[in-house]
Formats: sequence, structure tokens, C-alpha cells
Amino acid sequence: MFRKHFFHGLISGLMAALAAIIYSRIYFFATETDFSGIINPGTMISLNMFVCLIFSTTYYFFIRYFKMKGIIAFNLLISILSFAAVIIPISISLPLSVRNPELFPGLAVPMVFFPVVAWYTFKPLFNNNGR
Repeated sequence: MFRKHFFHGLISGLMAALAAIIYSRIYFFATETDFSGIINPGTMISLNMFVCLIFSTTYYFFIRYFKMKGIIAFNLLISILSFAAVIIPISISLPLSVRNPELFPGLAVPMVFFPVVAWYTFKPLFNNNGR
């Protein structure tokens, strides 16, 4: 059963990373500001994969130990953590060599939600009896 959750996290992480890379390219062409020294494709892939695999592992343990109440508790937990994580890109102070640092939150804040959206999007593919 854990294998199903592992693949859910893996696919969600890959899709979230793909969305982040596409979004960063669109943002670059729209603003002509390069933040690749701070957020590059390798960082986006590893961070999204890590977060989605953590989500899947946590979800597995929640439904295993708390049954149906675990689903609600897990959904509440990752929703709260996602909104709280918005603080991270807003509070980062960038080096002085970065051009247009005020545009960085516009790039990074939406990316905070990509793992959660991907995880919820692919959840029905791995759903088994409501879990």
C-alpha cells in the first residue's frame, strides 16, 4: 500500500516541478528578470519532489493510524502549512547583485502552492475506497 502512496508523491512532484519550470520561464519572459541564481530548475525539481514525497508519506501514516479522520486532519495540515509557507519567499533577503529583487515574491509565492495543487490533482488516480 505504501508503494501506491510513493508513486503518487513521485508523479505529483514531477508534475509540480514541470509546472514550476514552465512558470519560471513565463515569468522571465514577462519581466525580463533572471532569478536563476536563486531558483534554478534543479532546485525546483528537488524541492517539489521532496515536498510531494513528504506529503505522501505523511498521508500514508495519517490514514493508517487515524483512519477516515486522518484524511481530514491531513488536508487541514497541508492547507495550513502551504499558506504559512508563503512567508518564506517574502522574507528572503536577496543579494545586492540581483536585479529587481522586488519581483522575486511574484515568482516564488505562486510556486509554494504547486506541490499542493499537484498532490490534490493526482489524488483521484491513486484513490482506493476513499483513501
